[in-house]
Amino acid sequence: MRRACLVLTLALVGAGASLALAPPPASWIGAAGALAAAAMLFAWAIFRVNSSFWVETHWRAPRPSGAVALTFDDGPDEYFTARVLDILAEKGVPATFFVVGERVERHPELIRRAHELGHAIGNHTHTHSLRFHFRHGSGLRREISACSDAIRSTIGLEPRLFRAPQGLKTPVLGDVLREHGMTAIGWQIRGMDYLIRDPDRIARRMVQGAEAGGVLLLHDGGGLQGSADRSATVRALPMVIDGLRARGFTFVRADHLFSVPAYRTECAEAGR
Repeated sequence: MRRACLVLTLALVGAGASLALAPPPASWIGAAGALAAAAMLFAWAIFRVNSSFWVETHWRAPRPSGAVALTFDDGPDEYFTARVLDILAEKGVPATFFVVGERVERHPELIRRAHELGHAIGNHTHTHSLRFHFRHGSGLRREISACSDAIRSTIGLEPRLFRAPQGLKTPVLGDVLREHGMTAIGWQIRGMDYLIRDPDRIARRMVQGAEAGGVLLLHDGGGLQGSADRSATVRALPMVIDGLRARGFTFVRADHLFSVPAYRTECAEAGR
């Protein structure tokens, strides 16, 4: 919150200076301009998915890389996640799953299977509620802790990777993530598969838009935003993998792309 307070303080100082140094109505215009600029900065820092203003956010490798990190949000889903895991296993592709805690509690077997296949499991809050962004610190802590608890009870490891619902990050969330020692993960390109129902369009968007070292986003769970049907994602996934490989890309987990820990504590082989 220190950065938020600094922005607000600078805005108030600018507004005060305008009122003190300029006669009306110029002083009013200057004060309004200072406050508007502060409001725009706040909005940019919250809504820009890859902004590191409130908390450092990883979305593209800091060094040249021929790898990309394929990530999935909003699961697990008893039908679609199982299909995604089958395709990833067939193609030999590691991925990172940002899961919803209450869905982990309903389908722990899918998260255990994903972990056993070598995929990383990250925190995507417990309920994925739109109200998440308006909660105070204790509310955010409960959401994040409940999801981490669900993951830990399922695979025995506490996640350190986090992706915010809709990618939005507030100053309070930044404070909570630092308290939990968590790493925020954004994305370089997303398939828009929560809206697009044509698998060819999803695949084309991903393959053409991917950049070296980028984080790629698809969804294996449905109904939290857009359609509940992720069958187009499942059909697009083999085309995405084959198309990216044709471009010369390899696949790694998000934690490996950024050389950050996937879990709070893990033995040498546990999270690989």
